[in-house]
Amino acid sequence: MNETENISFLPDDFLDTKAQRRTNFICAILAGVVMAAIGWAYILTEDVTHQAEARHTQVERQYADAAKQIQQFQQLKKEEMTMAHQAELTSSLLEKIPRSNILADVINSVPAGVWLTDFTLDSRRVKAVVAAGAPDPSKTNAGGGAAATAVAAASAPAEPILYDVTLTVSGTAANDVQVAELIHKLGLSPLFKDVNLVISDELTPTGPAADPKLKLRKFQIEMGLAADAEATINDRPVLNKNTSAELPRN
Repeated sequence: MNETENISFLPDDFLDTKAQRRTNFICAILAGVVMAAIGWAYILTEDVTHQAEARHTQVERQYADAAKQIQQFQQLKKEEMTMAHQAELTSSLLEKIPRSNILADVINSVPAGVWLTDFTLDSRRVKAVVAAGAPDPSKTNAGGGAAATAVAAASAPAEPILYDVTLTVSGTAANDVQVAELIHKLGLSPLFKDVNLVISDELTPTGPAADPKLKLRKFQIEMGLAADAEATINDRPVLNKNTSAELPRN
């Protein structure tokens, strides 16, 4: 009875083959899942790569546009500096203050009892000062000879012409108080600087009708023209009619 129950009509390797097939099926499913995951990861990677390339291209375009704008700004700045330099050079060739304004300002500062006998205006060209850190052409081209110096001088921009203007005023006054008042008024003028009394001597009138008791003060005042002084369109020389000044005939 027991021997009949243990008898099997299936092949001996049927169960092993079935188990092997089941294992192969499970492995195929797992392989398919892995391949699908790899394909999905590849698609996501490609998408991220394309997005990164698009952002990189956009950033490069923005950098190119910014570099172009910077170059245009630098060019405009260079042109602006060139125009400002040309304007400064042109203005240096012209008198900022007309001599009529200077003479009128001097005469209007003269108090009563003071006579001007001489008025001299002298100008001296000021040499350009090399800025700190700027190369000196004489030292830079020391080993290059005269040719290098000439090339550097030709390529260098022209410097504005600057003048140091000195004014000398001479005259007579009744006393030192009037001379001090004249110096004070000249010092208040925006056109003048460094107003100094150079000569102050006692002068005795001479001549047939001269009164020996009448004493006068002969003075000479030197001053400079302010470098930042400029005349506007509305500035017109107005002479003080109440002044005792007399202009020199020459």
